[in-house]
Amino acid sequence: MAERIRAKGYALSVYDIDSAAVAAAEKLGARGAKSAEDAVADVTITLLPSSVEVNRAVFGPGGAFAALGAGKTLIDLSGTDPDCARELQTRLGDKGAAFIGGTIHASGAPAISIPSGQFSIVVGGDKAKLEAVVQVLNDIAQTIICLPEPWMPKAFKIAVILYATTNNIVTAEVCSWLTAQGADPKLFLKLLQTTGSTPTAARLEEFMKRNNNNGGALSNSYKDFRQALKVAANLEIPMPLVSMANQMQEMGRANGLTRFNSPAAMGKLYELITGTDLSAANTGSERSVREKGEPRVVWLE
Repeated sequence: MAERIRAKGYALSVYDIDSAAVAAAEKLGARGAKSAEDAVADVTITLLPSSVEVNRAVFGPGGAFAALGAGKTLIDLSGTDPDCARELQTRLGDKGAAFIGGTIHASGAPAISIPSGQFSIVVGGDKAKLEAVVQVLNDIAQTIICLPEPWMPKAFKIAVILYATTNNIVTAEVCSWLTAQGADPKLFLKLLQTTGSTPTAARLEEFMKRNNNNGGALSNSYKDFRQALKVAANLEIPMPLVSMANQMQEMGRANGLTRFNSPAAMGKLYELITGTDLSAANTGSERSVREKGEPRVVWLE
């Protein structure tokens, strides 16, 4: 992201507890800050793994909170949960600072799609506050999708992960079931494509492209599931299917699959628990990066 921001000509100050990451950004022309507080500007972006790191970076010693006030905007593009976004909105609002919650959606390997600007940013917040920064964001990302509340991008991103991971699990199970009977999963894919079962075929085809570096690691989707279940517990909403999928991910973690992307991890897990060889359910082709298009801003209300 630092590479992309600098490529568009913006001044940039960066801070990270990883000094090597700061040094890499400095080589791109960014200023290395001494703390998160020192990195705060008129528009400040946090881009961290989870709510734990964001709370430390914003509210911890030397955190950004001390420097955020009237006229300042914080955009959180981290892997945080809806409750974290609500807390940031409340506490920053008390100081007169604007808060915008957001998430990044990249098609293909982020190391390729983000520096080239071929990704989307979903943001949420008060419309007037969004309008003040949306053109800057659209200069960085191809598509900006605006939602009315700061917590919504966080909830929707987690929902995407819930859908995708649950599909990966059932697809791995179906492929194992077919393989155990001597059926070729690729033949099943051709049947789906021929009969016009497009949504099912797309899910199976995505699973078959699993042996690549696209998508988040199992450790990330595990985090999102835990966040979803925490919110559900607070709301007293049962989520039996998500709970079961979370246990499947726990099994993947226990078998050392945390650094694999979700479809690859579930494929390898099912090979372990069923004793089937799912190599036939692998096309080996890379997921294509989305073609460049005109920058656009979409308002969803």
